[in-house]
Amino acid sequence: MKKTFLILTGIILITMGFLLMNPASGDASSQNSADTADESLINTLNTLLQNSVEISNQIEEKKHARKIAFSEQEKAYLSSEISQLSAKLEKLETDFESVALGIDMNAFHAKPQKKFVWKDEVHKLIDPLITTLKRITARPRQIEMLRNEIGRYEEQLEIARAALENLATLLPKMGSSERRLEKRLLAVTDAWWEKERQISDQLAVSRFQLDELSKERQSIWESSQNIIRSFFRSRGRNLILSVLAFGLVFAGLRYSYRLLYKFSQIHKAGERNIYVRVMDVLYHLLTIVGAAGAMLSVLYVSGDWMLLSCAIIFLLGMSWTAKEGLPLYWRQVQLMLNLGTVRENERIVYLGIPWKVASLSFFTTLENPALTTGVFRVPLKEMIGLNSRPCKDNEPWFPSERGDWVILSDRTRGRVVSQTPEMVQLVLRGGSKKTYTTLDFLSLTPLNISESFRLKIIFGLAYDHQAIITGKIPEKLGAALRQGLRAAGYGKELIQAKVEIEAAGASSIDLAIIADFSGEVAALYNALKRLIQKLTIEACTQNKWEIPFAQLVIRNADSE
Repeated sequence: MKKTFLILTGIILITMGFLLMNPASGDASSQNSADTADESLINTLNTLLQNSVEISNQIEEKKHARKIAFSEQEKAYLSSEISQLSAKLEKLETDFESVALGIDMNAFHAKPQKKFVWKDEVHKLIDPLITTLKRITARPRQIEMLRNEIGRYEEQLEIARAALENLATLLPKMGSSERRLEKRLLAVTDAWWEKERQISDQLAVSRFQLDELSKERQSIWESSQNIIRSFFRSRGRNLILSVLAFGLVFAGLRYSYRLLYKFSQIHKAGERNIYVRVMDVLYHLLTIVGAAGAMLSVLYVSGDWMLLSCAIIFLLGMSWTAKEGLPLYWRQVQLMLNLGTVRENERIVYLGIPWKVASLSFFTTLENPALTTGVFRVPLKEMIGLNSRPCKDNEPWFPSERGDWVILSDRTRGRVVSQTPEMVQLVLRGGSKKTYTTLDFLSLTPLNISESFRLKIIFGLAYDHQAIITGKIPEKLGAALRQGLRAAGYGKELIQAKVEIEAAGASSIDLAIIADFSGEVAALYNALKRLIQKLTIEACTQNKWEIPFAQLVIRNADSE
């Protein structure tokens, strides 16, 4: 046990050390590539700066126009344009800082969420988990956002160019009398040219940012290694410590319970009373609660609210799930308290085999002294629905023992060499082996002949001896059998041998030859049957008793 624990600890430490190692630096890029990237960066920054200056000038022009506007409608229109331009200017400034610094500025500009759809208590538990997931998925989401922006800018650019083409087609059609309209269309054209240029610049910036993120793309192995390394540097360490705290407290309390069970005089006093059983149940409950409390305490002290939230949610889920199984748990508690339908030191039939209930706990120990390795541990819930009963000391636990000779209903006769909860193996005469599953063996109603057995042979004599067959013949034949068996060396094992009338048959009077033997000659079961047949025939020949044979009589109906 200690060796296994040390091996597992070593594997964990080696894995953490590997994950915490700095990754091998890749090949340095060439000087030409670096110069090209720097040049592209500078061009992008110049474009952003120029756009910012132009939009600032436009905002000032709009503000001046709003001051001299006459109608409220025109002032409202100019205010709306100023708001739109201000939003664009703010975004350009953010993009400028992001490109120049090479970082994501959304983390500095994001506003904390004030409301959450769920209740405040649940929000406090889940918010650290959601925040961590957002941080982990920030880069893929940023790439997706840039792709959407690029698609939107491309669509806007296509619309702007179509609008400019329409204006270019319309302007040549203006006559000399339409100077005012032409002037207005030229102003609209200039505005749309400016809008097309701004969209092109924004598209270029978004493409540049996407290219920069794409250059930083790592392989799945590198990304996974970085994520795992980052996890083990912070939360992984807390997770391992919390799991170790759970395991150590659980194992310590369980080990203390075993010591208590081993040395406690109360537990040594034979059958446990109800008070001891209640204490055992409470101790098991305390073990689980104490281990869970140790795990939560480690997470609380380390300040890891994300893992603490996950642990609390997990425990709440387990509690909610356990609520559905309360009737089942209550019945298991009744069994542990020895108040259920199955009780300790009583007899129970489980999987078709009789067992003695040795102990009732989270795992029930069943014993069968007649079986090899006859100790069986099963979960306590398997005992629900079963019934036990008190048993006597002389009750058999199995129809045979190892070394016994048995005869099965399929006419198999052999010596039991192995019987376990799973199978029974017989050795037949001649040395061959035959194996049955234990349930099949029991279903064949084994006849155990190892203690003693009886041979009964039916033998018929002719009706010519009817006058003496009820008295003289059984006496002489019985004496001849006993004398012959003793002469063959079975006198010590022979318990009795007698001959009685069995029935009056169609062509003979049948005698029942009965011979009882001790189990010492069980292996010679069939040999003794043949010997009795031989001795019977010899007695009939010596005394001139006729042994009839079956006759078939054919009658002619016409002659009658």
